[in-house]
Amino acid sequence: MNEMITTSEFADRSPVMKALRLLAHVAASQEAPALAELSRAINLPKPTTHRLARALEAAGYIAKDPLTLRYQIGYSFEDIALKGLRNSAVHGRIMSVLAEGLEARVNLVVLISGNLSFVQGVGSTAPLRINISGDMPMPVHCSASGKLLLAFGPKELRDAVMCRAPFERYTKNTITTASRFSRHLDEILKLGYSVDDQELILGVNCLAVPIQLSTGQTVAGLAVMAPTATLPLDKLKQHLPEIKAAARLISDELGRSRPTARGGGAPAGAKKSKSASTASVRKRTPK
Repeated sequence: MNEMITTSEFADRSPVMKALRLLAHVAASQEAPALAELSRAINLPKPTTHRLARALEAAGYIAKDPLTLRYQIGYSFEDIALKGLRNSAVHGRIMSVLAEGLEARVNLVVLISGNLSFVQGVGSTAPLRINISGDMPMPVHCSASGKLLLAFGPKELRDAVMCRAPFERYTKNTITTASRFSRHLDEILKLGYSVDDQELILGVNCLAVPIQLSTGQTVAGLAVMAPTATLPLDKLKQHLPEIKAAARLISDELGRSRPTARGGGAPAGAKKSKSASTASVRKRTPK
């Protein structure tokens, strides 16, 4: 008779599942863990954890800092994560509804190694609109998404960016000093959103809110960009509830795609259907 193996037992025995548990813990850690911390977190002997970490490191899925010997996500994992986000039709629909309602451009952006990367973008249909390409450089110190992701990100990343100061000035509104920028990031963290008040391009403003997992970890930023002539910053801030609602829907979709440690379903609070989710943004978004 064949032995019946439960899902949890398979996860405990399978080398693949052990490696995935290690990878998931590194990805979810706010601070890069050391080997001993990894071993305790995934409940595996230190030699086994070390062997799995070496295999994942060789494949580029995690990277070990040569000085601190702590582990962080590697380029291969980042590439897979970006492709997964880009291929989500649900995110695109939510963003399209928001872009249409506000007559503004909507971007989904992530921060990798201190640099911004566009995941998805939906252009405005308004006569006067902002057109940008996905490969356009977006400095973190004067873009709404960059500042947001630094404010909500790990301290190590913020400190690394601060070392670049004084920052390049793009307009008269650009923040260039490390001290002022640090205070600005603290304010963003308290407010829960970030703005670009013509700091990168004169005549263009932007507002960004976080995309967060059920753990509270910020993984991306949802940003609305518009000309000041048609949607000045004060008016753009009035649409903060709709922008946050769209961000919550995208966050919920990301939560549904993340199984629990034992292969369970979506986290609590992520129960709306895709059609209902999109409809709620449309209902909250004025025409």
